[in-house]
Amino acid sequence: MAYPTLRPKFVASLDAFLSKGKWVGMEHLDAEIVETVAGVTRLLRRAAELVWTQADVAGPRSSHQLLALGIDSATDEASGLLPRRPQLDGPTPVEDNPAELLASAEQLLRRVCVVGAPSQLLGLRALVAELVWEANPGAGACVDGR
Repeated sequence: MAYPTLRPKFVASLDAFLSKGKWVGMEHLDAEIVETVAGVTRLLRRAAELVWTQADVAGPRSSHQLLALGIDSATDEASGLLPRRPQLDGPTPVEDNPAELLASAEQLLRRVCVVGAPSQLLGLRALVAELVWEANPGAGACVDGR
């Protein structure tokens, strides 16, 4: 199955990221970082929902499917960073542009990915940055329905 609009670099990044397994040792994140990661998780969930809808419309073998899987994976990784006690309840993003939602998630991660940040957080930011690039209609991806 070929996905002509998806770059090999993105697929390789996703494979490398997923092969690292579950994260441990993130229970010591401060409250601001936990809230930021929870917000990122909500943004990613909304983006995935929108891209899955586009994949359903586009049909089987759609390039949207791989992008949606990548976003789902990033969502799982983001929620895996959170301690078990915080709720992900909060404002649901109403934006209807997946590329903008991903860009917002990446901007939030950029704020907390400073020197000394856990490698898992830095890895999540790198994955989300790849997804931003893939979802950008100007980069050749087709999340805008074209």
